[in-house]
Amino acid sequence: MARRGTRKLGLFGRLWESQKDRHFQIITYSTILSVACLVWGFVFLFVLGGYGDPEYDNLVPWSWLALVGGLVVSFYLGPEFFVYMGQRQILEDILMTDSRPEVLRRRKEAEDAADMLGKAYQARLMGLYQMHNVEIGKKYRVESVGPIRDADSPDEGDFEVLPSVPDSWWNTSNSMLSKILPGLWALRNPTVNRGLIAGFSFTTLLLLSNSMFGLFTGVSGERDHTLDLTASIHGMERVYESSPHFDAISLLFIAVFATLMWSTRPRVESPASEEE
Repeated sequence: MARRGTRKLGLFGRLWESQKDRHFQIITYSTILSVACLVWGFVFLFVLGGYGDPEYDNLVPWSWLALVGGLVVSFYLGPEFFVYMGQRQILEDILMTDSRPEVLRRRKEAEDAADMLGKAYQARLMGLYQMHNVEIGKKYRVESVGPIRDADSPDEGDFEVLPSVPDSWWNTSNSMLSKILPGLWALRNPTVNRGLIAGFSFTTLLLLSNSMFGLFTGVSGERDHTLDLTASIHGMERVYESSPHFDAISLLFIAVFATLMWSTRPRVESPASEEE
């Protein structure tokens, strides 16, 4: 019989609890995916005007589903994502500590964060305790690892990180984007990074081609007209202009995707960090 005051978990609750050590990864991936769906739905329906184009009628229901579903999921998971990221930053700061008294002072804070983030971070915390001769006790039953050396290593069972060629953008497993989003271990995989390079490059070139040369057919029958994204968003009657033509939204999208493409470059370590 269950003890008084306890609540029996349902099927979803039990499944969620069984993945306790992977909550951080699950929430991170789900948040990124939901935001991507939200952006796709908004761009397709309201920027490109897909809801009014009979040629893409089959995509309209899915785009609405992506927009609404992405909005709902990101609304609930977004705050949780930032909570986990905050706990991760707290633990990373403690793992960089060289002072034993400071480690002891922030011990509870570190253990609370490690409990929340899972076994990979608990192992790094144990490594920090061993480094400073702090009694570990029997709380964590995982094999300890170096607190700094494995800072960017993936959790067990995650994506395989292949060796990268030094100073090679196409083959890197240590991109600037993987540093910005450390919870996404897939970014440490060169194959995934190549896919991002190709995707961001294609989107940037497509937007540039639309603005500079035109992708749409004009009265003359030639593809020499640019889709004005700003006019399309505001529902104006005239949304096509003779190329070249640059509007505010197009310039914003070009800047965003070009920045994302640049973020896939190999991360350059400063001399100070190398010495540490």
